[in-house]
This record gives sequence, structure tokens and C-alpha cells, in this order.
Amino acid sequence: MEEYKPNFKHFIATLVLTLVFSPSITQLQSQDLKLTPKESRILKETFHYIESIEPKKLKIDKKTYTRYSNFESIFRFPFSGKKVSIWLQSRIKSYSSGATGEFIAYYQNGEVYLGKQFFSLNKFDRFLVLLHEARHADGKDFAHINCPSNYPYLNPRDLKISPANKKGCDTRDDGGYGITASLIFEMGAFGFLSQTETAYRYNTELARIIKD
Repeated sequence: MEEYKPNFKHFIATLVLTLVFSPSITQLQSQDLKLTPKESRILKETFHYIESIEPKKLKIDKKTYTRYSNFESIFRFPFSGKKVSIWLQSRIKSYSSGATGEFIAYYQNGEVYLGKQFFSLNKFDRFLVLLHEARHADGKDFAHINCPSNYPYLNPRDLKISPANKKGCDTRDDGGYGITASLIFEMGAFGFLSQTETAYRYNTELARIIKD
């Protein structure tokens, strides 16, 4: 692992967690008071988890995979945890923790603000949250719309958060929820999730995509 060389000018200007990455490993350094050492460690563990996911052999039939897989059409590269990590890091420059209202996390100007509940999630759900937020870095075309007032579904990562009447839905298949659904399907197709969990998680993400 290469030695980390702190950029003190950047540290003073941002006071956030800085990401220093190579194609194979993520180095996360806690440089501020916004992320506690424990939060920094959890975030670092999340990236190590992401980068450990490398597909080997399909665990479902080829016909089903061909029908549902759209990962490569969205990301422009074959499914790979290391490549997803690089894609994510190219969009999120820094992290802070604190109050995030009725959201687990939100993206703003290259920075992701993580609510306290983020650090209580399992590593896969933390991965999905970061991936979702990274999509917002691609511009206003990927902004959310309000979920319908009669939206009947629960938030699978925090039951206290009701999506109804909040900007928590999408209109496009490659938005924040579309790309997490795509990733979930790949995880199931290559055996990193059971088929039951894959279907549940995949359907839950797609339920946030509202079309006329």
C-alpha cells in the first residue's frame, strides 16, 4: 500500500474525509472532526468490501441473465467490484457525517453527507447507498422526483423513513435506483446473493422508478 501524503491545503479548505485511490485499493484517511475514527473505519471497510467482489461464474441460466442484465449498458464496463469502486470514487470526492433529515445520505457538489443511520447498515447496504449517491454526480438529469402521496412501499433500509411525498423516486431506468437494481442483479447472477434476496432487493429498487 502506497504511503499517503496529506494535502494540508485541501484539508483546511474542506475539512472532510479524503479519498486517495488506485485501481486496486482504496486508502481512506480521517482528517477532520466530521467523521469519527469509527465512521472512517466503517467507510474504509465498505470500500474494501466493494473491491473484493469479482465475478467468476454465472450461477443462473444464460437466458435469464441476458434478459435482465443491463449493467454493462449503464456502466460501460463488465461487472467488477474494483471497477465499480473506481467509478464511484471518480464522482464522490469527500464525505461528512451528521444530520441528514429524513434521508440516509445525500449528495451535494462532490460531497456525500452520511446520516448516522448509514453507519448502522450492513456493508452491502452501505455500498448501495454510496453507489446511489454517486449517480447524482452525473447531473440534474439524475435528480429525484417526489414519490406519489399514496406510495405504498417501505424504505428497506430504514422503516421510519416513508418515501411518500418525498424526493425519493426516479423516472429513468439508469438513475440512482436503476443502477443499484442493476448491481443487485449482477450480485445475484454471480452468486454473491441468494436468489430470494436478489429478487427482493431488485424489486425494491425498481419500485422507486415511476413512469407515466
